[in-house]
Amino acid sequence: MSQRFRVFPTNTMFRSTTLVLLTAVVQHCSGQAQITALDSPLFVAQFRNFRNLAFNFIGTTGDNANKFKTNYRQGKVQPQFPADAPFFCNTTGMRSPTVPTSVDALRPGDIDVVGAIGDSLTAGNGAMATNLLEVFVENKGLSWSIGGQGTWRQFLTVPNILKEYNPALYGYPIMDTLSTRKASRFNAAEAGGMSQDIPTMAKNLVKRMLSDPKVDIQNHWKLITLLIGGNDFCSNMCYLNPPEKALKYHEQNLLAVLRIFREYLPRTLVNIVASPNVDILTQFRGKPQECVTLHVLECPCFMATRFASQRQRYIKIIERWNRLQEDIANRTEFHSKPDFSVVVQPFISDLSFPKKPNGDTDFSYMSYDCFHLSQKGYARSANALWNNMFEPVGRKAHDWEQEFSRFICPTPEMPYIRTRGNS
Repeated sequence: MSQRFRVFPTNTMFRSTTLVLLTAVVQHCSGQAQITALDSPLFVAQFRNFRNLAFNFIGTTGDNANKFKTNYRQGKVQPQFPADAPFFCNTTGMRSPTVPTSVDALRPGDIDVVGAIGDSLTAGNGAMATNLLEVFVENKGLSWSIGGQGTWRQFLTVPNILKEYNPALYGYPIMDTLSTRKASRFNAAEAGGMSQDIPTMAKNLVKRMLSDPKVDIQNHWKLITLLIGGNDFCSNMCYLNPPEKALKYHEQNLLAVLRIFREYLPRTLVNIVASPNVDILTQFRGKPQECVTLHVLECPCFMATRFASQRQRYIKIIERWNRLQEDIANRTEFHSKPDFSVVVQPFISDLSFPKKPNGDTDFSYMSYDCFHLSQKGYARSANALWNNMFEPVGRKAHDWEQEFSRFICPTPEMPYIRTRGNS
């Protein structure tokens, strides 16, 4: 085993002290206060108990051959490649000969550890669902930003791409599981998650990394991806008075998260993926009837008639939300350390959905509820995130393209993941 991938000895006292300090910092950087009784620890515990029961009752789908065949027949699975198909990019030289000390000199092969926080889109919900109940299953191994089940030839994810550059990559889950279980590894995303939840997710993620003997916090380079906002837009901001309060709360929460990462995770690059404009749900054509009803339940702020007069106001809040994330990501405090940086990856911000020749929405990219994504939809997202990572800051794509139609590859002239410092 090379020096680069040797498991470094664990300093127990250092880890214990850091965990104590982390608890204090999280109390100081706690984000917004509890809003309703539904945000209470008691309700969260009950929700998790229900989720555990549902998960055990429904069973796994991500590794089920019959579920795969059903989704494949419906066109909801990405193109499959033979085992000897070469990767689209030349991986030679894309791992630094010596470990870089600057985040601006980070090559894809230098990433040792991956992690993620967010909501059901990061949890991978619905990737292999064949009925409504199975949408509740978190196909974490298939998650576009953090899953590592199989290889890119079967399931395109960012970790499955990074494994081509560094086979010793660590932190990705490889199966269906819940965020409270060890099998989720460093995917701390939770279905139903909102902005108010991300400080707790960040704390949990850091604790997992600190307590894992395979992670050398000081020397391993870490890539963390954050996507949040869909549930805030769909089912929360229309109940705030005024709804613009969501922006103030999100600023508090996002600052708390980034400060936790900055202080306790050296050698870290954070991807903030732009939040989705859920108004796209109102533009779907040819929607199955069951999805019409489900959308009202899953996204009342945009789909329920009682809020229809406020829709344009909510769209403006989403636009301000994404501008706020860019403003926070560009603040000096998150670029003052040479081994830490934050980059907004905006491919979702102006996302348009694929259409069939007759103009109807192509629901093969969506799960059974027409809200979450199918495995093919998650693969398309992984492809878009990868391309964003290698586009210069300020010149990144704001939409996605058909999966596998274009891969931006690092080159000998520019082998680095793009940051503010190398763009």
